[in-house]
Amino acid sequence: MSLRLHALFAAALLTALAHPLHAQRTLTGTVQDPQGAAVPFAVLELPTHKLGVQADDEGRFSLPLPAGLAPTDSLTVSALGYERRRVLVPVGATVALQLAALPVSLNEVVVRPGAAEWVGFESEPKDFGYGQNGLSKEKNTGWQIARLCQPTTNGYLVAARFFVKPGIHCGKTGVRAPFRVRVYAADGPNGSPGTDLLFTTVLAAAPQKGWVTVDLNRYGIEFPQRGVYVAMEWVYTSDEFLCSYTYTTPDSRQKKEGFSYGQSLAAQWVPEAQARTWYYTIKYGWRKFDSRDPTGQQRVGDAAIQARFQP
Repeated sequence: MSLRLHALFAAALLTALAHPLHAQRTLTGTVQDPQGAAVPFAVLELPTHKLGVQADDEGRFSLPLPAGLAPTDSLTVSALGYERRRVLVPVGATVALQLAALPVSLNEVVVRPGAAEWVGFESEPKDFGYGQNGLSKEKNTGWQIARLCQPTTNGYLVAARFFVKPGIHCGKTGVRAPFRVRVYAADGPNGSPGTDLLFTTVLAAAPQKGWVTVDLNRYGIEFPQRGVYVAMEWVYTSDEFLCSYTYTTPDSRQKKEGFSYGQSLAAQWVPEAQARTWYYTIKYGWRKFDSRDPTGQQRVGDAAIQARFQP
């Protein structure tokens, strides 16, 4: 396995490997709006056990329930543009969960005479990159990579772009895997991503290696001088983008089969003090990268994400 993804695969595997629990049953079902339409990519979590899954693009999910659930254990259901809901864990094996849509009023976009500019990642993408390990229909808790982008003054976010490249095992096929675009205010703890600013599901896909630009002008997202976080979220959509590989465990030296999914997001090593990249998993929430590069230097990967700023 390439050194560039050792630490990253470990982070992506937290949800899948940190819970060797014997499931009593599996809860399956759908997440819908009040009219019965599917809510795509909703997230279902058991907060007490720090365990969760993500529904697919048709709102379907499958959540293995751990042994020892208490009668008071609850299930939270959330999705962009919908009210977060918390319910007791259903007693049946199949359930239809409904989420109420949030009233969203988009900001009016006023195009000013100033020239739009790209802000964020400034380096030339190199061999290093972030990838998603273990994502599948059964283990579909994808992670997010977010990069802080700061303009020179207040304005609007009109576009975002990501430098997409083949995953370490999936090659050209993986490049084309759809991913979700996320935007957050820089108001979380310790300057982490906080409030969601993009209230609808926006999917993008790359036809080939290189920059992928996503138009966000219609959403009227304010772009303050303090910046916003733009993120790529890996979402499971098809086994077409799932790739298997063999690796050797460092302790027992046994060969095992692993799975990677989709594309990777290019990055460049930068000194830790310049780091603007955070990652998110259901188990740990938002965390800032702090790891050493393959040479042992205290450097972290600066994600190749840019935001287009319109004053």
